[in-house]
Amino acid sequence: MAVCPVCGTAPHNGPCPRAAAPQHAANIVLQGRYELIGLLGQGGMGTVYMARDLRLHNRPCVVKKLRDDFYREEDKQKAVAFFKREAGVLSQLQHHNIVHILDYFEENYDYFLVMDYVEGRDLYNILKERGEPFSEDQVLDWAEQICDVLEYLHEHEPPVIYRDLKPSNVMIDVKGRVKLVDFGIARPYEDNTDHTHVVSAGYSPPEQYWGAADVRSDIYALGATMFFLLTGSEPVALHPCHPLSVNPAVSEHTNMVVYKATAQDPDERYQSAKEMRAALRSRSEDKPVPARSRARDLLVLLGIVLVAGAAFLALIKLDESLRAKSEQLKATEAIISRHNKEKTELTKKLDAYTRAVQAQEQAVLEWREQARSKPHAPPPVARSAVAAQVTSEALLTDPEGLASLQDDSQSSGLSPPAWGDD
Repeated sequence: MAVCPVCGTAPHNGPCPRAAAPQHAANIVLQGRYELIGLLGQGGMGTVYMARDLRLHNRPCVVKKLRDDFYREEDKQKAVAFFKREAGVLSQLQHHNIVHILDYFEENYDYFLVMDYVEGRDLYNILKERGEPFSEDQVLDWAEQICDVLEYLHEHEPPVIYRDLKPSNVMIDVKGRVKLVDFGIARPYEDNTDHTHVVSAGYSPPEQYWGAADVRSDIYALGATMFFLLTGSEPVALHPCHPLSVNPAVSEHTNMVVYKATAQDPDERYQSAKEMRAALRSRSEDKPVPARSRARDLLVLLGIVLVAGAAFLALIKLDESLRAKSEQLKATEAIISRHNKEKTELTKKLDAYTRAVQAQEQAVLEWREQARSKPHAPPPVARSAVAAQVTSEALLTDPEGLASLQDDSQSSGLSPPAWGDD
């Protein structure tokens, strides 16, 4: 089949319209204001040029021109309707993750859209250039930013369904921020409208093929976009995505988030961008600690255990020392108590002996006195022997001298003998 060598479509009746497009856009000024200075790219809906606003000190901007090489007038009218709708949708949106529209006009039967210039590149070309998937943390960060802008779109009055979320429509600026571009098929959501069937294979959900897209359709497209960024592989059209089956480095949690987002039944997906963002953030809360951080934590824990162990051993030794000193003190107290008891006993015995001696001396004195007064009394020696005997018997019966001493005659146990007159 013959094709046009310029645009790759069927041959035209005459020269290709795209061949006459300003590829280098030099010295072309639109509306006497926007000077085209270079070609940025071409898509299904039109051509994008780098430009500068001559009225605002040559401020950089982007000019998007609707393609004009349609075969049928019906196709052109439909494209013009999409182009005008994009201008209408963007004019109502103000969000830091959406490219802002600056102007919209028609000139020489062509339609133009002027937007902010985003210094950056789209995710599709970035991944293709690097040749490998992005890290999971990076993809999750971008996905959260996209959830933020989708939540803004879906809660807008009326809600806006993006319908064309895919890596090539996600720009990353020089500060790492997400910017959604190309709102050509975005539309306000109306339940009773016969929607146009516009799809991007692999990124559009089943319901979008028959024109029944709603907010959950953008959730599906985000899940498919995450699959591409995590694996570097294009998602299979109309199939749930399992990034873990392609990239073993993807966590189970992220794999399940992508799988649920790309469920074929809209009721089984996340029902809102806010719900999906919450699921993505739960991954960051459960994120495993890096190996280096784990090693550092283990060393700190080991140090704490060693210090605690040393303190515990020191306490045990201190307790043993205190116990030993306590036992030693008790033993010393027992010895002192025993010595005190023995001392008391000795004192009592000494006191008893002293009293016995005093009693014996007293008896001897009395016997002597009687001997002088009664010359016929027995000799003192015999009386002294009797007194000594009595004292010895007293010591045997009361060695501690605890019994109170009686008067001299009673303590000896003798009564004065009855001395005769003759």
